[in-house]
Amino acid sequence: MEADLVIDNGVVLTMDGPGVGERGGPLLISRGRVVGPDTPVARDALRIDAGGRVVAPGLVDPHAHPVFAGERGLEFAMRMAGTSYEEIAALGGGILSTVRATRAASDEALLAAAKTRLLRMLAYGVTTCEGKSGYALDIEGEKRLLRLLRELGCVPTLLAHMVPPEHNRQDYLRLFIDELIPSGLAEFCDVFCDRGAFTLAETRRILEAARAAGLGLRVHAEQLSYTGAAELAAELGAASADHLEFVSPAGIEALAASGTVAVLLPGAALTLRAPWPPARRMIDAGVTVALGTDCNPGTSMTEALPLMMTLGCTQLGMTVEETWRAVTVNAARSLLRDDIGRLSPGCRADIAIFDFSDWRSLPYHFGPPQAWLVYKDGRTAFRAS
Repeated sequence: MEADLVIDNGVVLTMDGPGVGERGGPLLISRGRVVGPDTPVARDALRIDAGGRVVAPGLVDPHAHPVFAGERGLEFAMRMAGTSYEEIAALGGGILSTVRATRAASDEALLAAAKTRLLRMLAYGVTTCEGKSGYALDIEGEKRLLRLLRELGCVPTLLAHMVPPEHNRQDYLRLFIDELIPSGLAEFCDVFCDRGAFTLAETRRILEAARAAGLGLRVHAEQLSYTGAAELAAELGAASADHLEFVSPAGIEALAASGTVAVLLPGAALTLRAPWPPARRMIDAGVTVALGTDCNPGTSMTEALPLMMTLGCTQLGMTVEETWRAVTVNAARSLLRDDIGRLSPGCRADIAIFDFSDWRSLPYHFGPPQAWLVYKDGRTAFRAS
């Protein structure tokens, strides 16, 4: 085996150990995988001079909704004027507004819009994106969204978002469990457990069926109110419990004991002017914390994962090192992957070279995309113009 790609003259972040694993020396890649420093280099290997820039694992967004149609800027303006999330939904807005637009859109339109969003993520250094269904709400439409997510290269998650108005509640639960969960199209199953969505008992029923079918489990937990969903996620061994603005002390303790990753989504809290999730308390209690964009048209319309790092530092009480781990190795753990989010031998060569020499600059200089060159499986996926 010989290295076919050499990235030299960079500040390499391996994410090994408790910090960021900063080191010098070249990074060697062979056939899309990171290899050890003693690996011989092929004579025709591609050599990249990083010019002193930071060479990091590709960032991992562990919670996003990238496939949808329509815009909801009017709803944003209504919320800023004082209308509540629930009041907007009662007026026909909210999730159902996106459902109508998504159902009406062609595959081509949905793919084109999602590809644009994922390209923006690449410009921020994101090489892995978890993507949820949930904006069709009918059985064939949800399958369509999962197929599109797979085509886009996202980690596909089947989301029980809410009961569509045209369905009886129990009938929809039965169809979701009997037809969607066994479809073979999803890697994870997620449930929105909160007011206006699914009850704790319904969430348990769906997740137990998903676990029996071999799917990984994720939970939208405690976003709008306390429900006990964090405790349920921990009990069932879910890969992640997400949001957690209203998590209880018992929920934090359960997450720490179970190893379930807390995926925090400060973009949604920012948009909804909700309480910030208690990241500091979770980390101090031993919970593994990840950060995601929650990219979606209603409550977090952004592809900027580094901005979530900034909010993690400034609003959630996290250190810069903790936010780096939250969008790399911890986010990968929430997706049950150990070969991304790190730059150790054997890991996939998903690499983001950022246009700065100090890794602290990513959350510090918030706003613009700062990726200079991004590799996916050792192949160029993005290059800044």
